[in-house]
Amino acid sequence: MSTSRGNREEPLPLWSRLLDHNADGRHRKKGSGQSDHYEVEIANRLWSLWGTPRAVEPREPRSSQLSAGSATVPGPMLACCVVACCAGSFLDLDSWDAKLLDSIMECGQEYYDASLGLRQRRDPNGDVALENLHTSCSLQSQQFWVDTEKLVCGKLYSRSKSLGGALSLFFGQQFQTGILQVKDQALAFGFIPEYSAGGAFFMFHCQASGKPLFKDSERAPYVLRMRQMQQLLYCILITLDERQHNVPFRIYKVACVPKT
Repeated sequence: MSTSRGNREEPLPLWSRLLDHNADGRHRKKGSGQSDHYEVEIANRLWSLWGTPRAVEPREPRSSQLSAGSATVPGPMLACCVVACCAGSFLDLDSWDAKLLDSIMECGQEYYDASLGLRQRRDPNGDVALENLHTSCSLQSQQFWVDTEKLVCGKLYSRSKSLGGALSLFFGQQFQTGILQVKDQALAFGFIPEYSAGGAFFMFHCQASGKPLFKDSERAPYVLRMRQMQQLLYCILITLDERQHNVPFRIYKVACVPKT
């Protein structure tokens, strides 16, 4: 998540682990009492699910990374987003829990390592991007064929090619899962047609560390689940925390087919 808030006193995201209560005023479980399943953020509108919190090492501030021209998403994070898309294609959102999010991170790292090894056989200095990740990965002993293709580009708040318009295009073409890239950030998203609940949108993010979601030097993957696309758009924009209007983005469609 962006650190552009650094010198501003602004409200924390509704789902921040630093808040003692959710938006409805209910006390939030923390520490050993934290739920392994979905927590209600806004009743009947927004739910969150969290992987195991882990410590992180101090790193170079994001602003200096961007100014140095290295605004690329780390390969392991891209691989984890692809594996999250596989989970969204294979498992009902109702069955997701903290252990699954931890498995997504572990399998994503393995997927990245395998993709990097294949990539560097052809180019010893090559790195991994969405376009050259391996075409197969696994999650919880299930193997998947993966097809990732760039669908649309735009600028976050553009009148003609906005993120909201791109999401409408994506779901209007009945795509189920995808990945959004903005500068050095990526997240997975999708719509899971669970008929008993009328379907649900989701957003998976695995790059957040420290404030405004966690304590300093703490990180964890998480999923937000919501009922409407506008709620998904809102959560994505809050997560990205980009205030400039001309920030480019790319959306990739990700098709995941279980191997028999």
